[in-house]
Amino acid sequence: MSSVHANPSCPPVLTAEAMRAADRYTIEEYGLPGFTLMEVAGRGCAERIQDAYGPLRDEAVGVLCGKGNNGGDGLVVARHLLTRGARVHVVLTSPPDELSDDAAQNLSLLRRLGAQEATGARLTIHQLDGLDSLTEAVAPLQPRLYVDALLGTGLTSDVREPIRSLVQWVNERAAPTVALDVPTGLHSDTGAVLGVAVRADRTLTMAAPKVGLRVGEGPQRAGPVEVVNIGIPPFVLDRVAEQAGCVRETTDAAVRAWWPPRAPDAYKYSVGTALVVGGAPQFAGAPAMAARAAGRSGAGYVRCACPETVHAPLSNALTTVPTLPLPTTDDGGIAPDAALDVLREPLDTADALLVGPGLGRAPDTAQFVRQLVRTVDTPLVLDADGLNALAGHIDELADEREGPWVLTPHAGEFRRLAGDDVDLTDRVRVAQTYAERWGAVCLLKGMPSVVAGPDGQGFLGSIATPALATAGTGDVLAGQCVGLMAQGVPPPRAAAAALHVGGAAAERYGATHDSRSMVATDLLDMIPRVAAERFGGARRRD
Repeated sequence: MSSVHANPSCPPVLTAEAMRAADRYTIEEYGLPGFTLMEVAGRGCAERIQDAYGPLRDEAVGVLCGKGNNGGDGLVVARHLLTRGARVHVVLTSPPDELSDDAAQNLSLLRRLGAQEATGARLTIHQLDGLDSLTEAVAPLQPRLYVDALLGTGLTSDVREPIRSLVQWVNERAAPTVALDVPTGLHSDTGAVLGVAVRADRTLTMAAPKVGLRVGEGPQRAGPVEVVNIGIPPFVLDRVAEQAGCVRETTDAAVRAWWPPRAPDAYKYSVGTALVVGGAPQFAGAPAMAARAAGRSGAGYVRCACPETVHAPLSNALTTVPTLPLPTTDDGGIAPDAALDVLREPLDTADALLVGPGLGRAPDTAQFVRQLVRTVDTPLVLDADGLNALAGHIDELADEREGPWVLTPHAGEFRRLAGDDVDLTDRVRVAQTYAERWGAVCLLKGMPSVVAGPDGQGFLGSIATPALATAGTGDVLAGQCVGLMAQGVPPPRAAAAALHVGGAAAERYGATHDSRSMVATDLLDMIPRVAAERFGGARRRD
């Protein structure tokens, strides 16, 4: 199923390639001239700047413009702020004859406006020929803010002079900086800093969010990000996003559409049966939290299988979840063949299976996990030590795996699977590449987490909060995944919905508590509350 039609309520997060394709289609096929798009973009940005920092009448604004279309956007911003009464100082990094055609036309319009008696005294245009002269020209103005319109989404190599020094110069100013599209020096696909990058207080991005604003150093460099509608039709953004394999942001609306409501005549087996396999003497809490999370996510019947050495304490902790002891070997690991025999009936009745929380790394346990992956076609989530058991074997297991599966690694676990030399700079593309290679949904945890499906579907978690930086939240996430899959939610959506609901629960906790105090069980307790407040609760959905 295409990502466009499958996920209409999830807005695309565009790569630079996709954004260029959207511009090109809108200009060449849809018939909106590039100059018009630039005008709409610049006017929209000027309005957002006025809303955030205004009124700007008689306030000085420094607008730093490169020679490309990003600089052209800046020149439009300068013109609209000038007409609103601001004192505008434009800094050009290139001679006028080197500007792009649309940017040159906007410079001409700005100069014509500046020639008018009513506005001329409030406009200066400075050709950059050194930072000393720039400081002398700008310092007396005492700018209220700066607009970064130097370099846009096309940058792929380190920032060169004179823009490099100009970026360092603006970062040293006390006044806030508003970046247009992406902060200069930030890779728009990976969020990597290319030598130097503007530290923006706010970023106004055109048409759709860019991946680099969400990942890597993007959130720290961009500040709050606002999307400015520049007239590109939504169907164009959807089309180019699908063609370029772009991910989409999770939303409340998407989760409401995906999370199944309960029928009036529902009973426990009709709304999903989940089986959690995990636990070791030192990690008995992990499967308990995962099992509880599966229930909190709506699975009607959750069962937890664990090594017999931890069965008693786990059974006591899980008063609402039936537990099942698994035979162990002398080294404390799970006995593979005997355990599979015990699990035969539970596996036959389970709608989804989670393996790994707190499981331990005993050699026999790892062998048990690998046999399970090979022989069971039940929709499967692998987390923690379930993933570690695959290290060195994942490619062969991927070839043998019959049913759908979801892998939930953090960066360290991912490297154990893919190899220590894997470069995670472009986390989105890496997750997509290995999801296709392994035929699995890859939920690469981080800030933000990325969900990539083997069919090209992909999602970016849109809720980021440091409250989640606490032990056990990964167990809760895995339990949410298996709980949603047990209800029939397709694996990519289940992973994306689990991410979003967990983030919303952590956000809700932080609204009334110090986020630093949150522990994983608090997250479990917040899921029902946030489900009722944001995701429909018991209300029936179409």
